[in-house]
Amino acid sequence: MQIVRLDYIQHGDEDPAIKEYYVGPSFLGEMPSRQSLDIFRGVLRCTEATAVFDWWLGLVHDGHPPEKSRLLFREMARFSHDLGLVVCMPDRTAQVRLAGGGVEELVGRSLKGMDIKKATPFSAGLCALSWQSQIEERRVRYYRRDLRHFGRGYRDVGILELPVENSDESDIKYVLSHIKAVDRRYRDSAAK
Repeated sequence: MQIVRLDYIQHGDEDPAIKEYYVGPSFLGEMPSRQSLDIFRGVLRCTEATAVFDWWLGLVHDGHPPEKSRLLFREMARFSHDLGLVVCMPDRTAQVRLAGGGVEELVGRSLKGMDIKKATPFSAGLCALSWQSQIEERRVRYYRRDLRHFGRGYRDVGILELPVENSDESDIKYVLSHIKAVDRRYRDSAAK
């Protein structure tokens, strides 16, 4: 599997469910160039994901991700069905804090309170890359994957992940995820 960054391509753990994997620009106090933002925007496969990215980008301040306190439900309402919020602790554990109905429908269960390592089928290598790129480097990510559960399968689920800062200056970090199937129809994986 290729992991495509804006500046280079690296080889990643094989996961046949993942179709594309992009790591975008970093938000560590310097605003990325307009060109790098446009390149990342160009990989998004869903107009709603693009709208979520642009909304989030409008909350970025001085090149830092928006603070959690600036994520207002009234502004997120149009996307809330397909949004999730993950809290990341200093001990490198991460837990789903909120998940919209569309996210839980795709995953096939309630995610609230679930440890993210148990909720994802990723290998340890991809989990480490996720932590480095999102929590340490505060990068945006987008990938497409297939999801299968309970006899159903969804193809081409786009996952946009955006870093969010904690408002109280602690070491806790957040990640806002937009998760949406390009085609919301599912196929029964038991049927041929």
